[in-house]
Amino acid sequence: MLPYNSIIQKAWSLRKKYINHATTNAYRLINSYGDALPEVTVDIYDKNILVQYFRPYERHRKDALHHALKEALLPGSITEKMRLKGEDIKTSLIYGAEIPKDFVVLENGIKFDISFRDGGGTGLFLDQRDNRKKVQSLAEGKEVLNCFCYTSAFSLYANYGAAARTVNVDLSRKAIEWSKKNFILNQIDVYNHEFIAGDVWDWIKRFQKKERAFDMIIIDPPSFSTGKATVFAVEKDFPKLIGQGLTILREDGILVFSTNMAKMNFSKFFQVLQKVKNFTTKSYKLIDVSSQGLDFPTDGIHFPEPYLKFVMLTC
Repeated sequence: MLPYNSIIQKAWSLRKKYINHATTNAYRLINSYGDALPEVTVDIYDKNILVQYFRPYERHRKDALHHALKEALLPGSITEKMRLKGEDIKTSLIYGAEIPKDFVVLENGIKFDISFRDGGGTGLFLDQRDNRKKVQSLAEGKEVLNCFCYTSAFSLYANYGAAARTVNVDLSRKAIEWSKKNFILNQIDVYNHEFIAGDVWDWIKRFQKKERAFDMIIIDPPSFSTGKATVFAVEKDFPKLIGQGLTILREDGILVFSTNMAKMNFSKFFQVLQKVKNFTTKSYKLIDVSSQGLDFPTDGIHFPEPYLKFVMLTC
């Protein structure tokens, strides 16, 4: 293994050309095997560093990494998350002042409320940055439905792309309140948008019944979720979800679907994608395929291909 200072320097040389630091201060610096540091990720959130370990590391090795990060980046804080399989996530402040429960970062000039204290999620999935820009570029004048919205990052980008209105649905009331906070941070009137704490499947059926349609639909579900009446597993259920979404998509509208399930490779994903036709009478076309940003490289061996699947369909 390379010394940690060499790993950090090599990782930084890629990001410094790719990230516009005038408008973005949240990005991934080290992506596990893709940056020669197995089962470790290092994310930058302004002056705060989040180091996540996905396998046990000896204390002296962690200390050496944290010291190298301090020397190279002069952070205000370093937080560690232990994310070991079968165990609860453990979060510890390693260096610096206690981080407030919430703080604000910038991504492409858009403000996001971030927290290191809420399990594995910080409020912003950094790997979707480029895909959010795509949504922004296509959103002008559109009514956008954001399913499984989490903190509504896609909706914020759509709003900056001059979307007419967004409708944001998530089962978690906490996520909905977090979404509203992000809108307010960016001085967007929440009363011009809809925020719904509820089951996506249920709300799609309601929209169907009311004959309500949308110009753009974003579906970025968790790999597994349990609602009041449904158990959703993305590996088997995503064609039905896309099919249901297409039923409330306007003519020439755009449906975005994304999943980060690494164990389903692209070949398998496109095989299963064909089953969408079993759940809709609409014809549709695949117009775009992409994955994660350049700050999420893979080594081509432990992860032979990118894990994030991001597709756009139109009908």
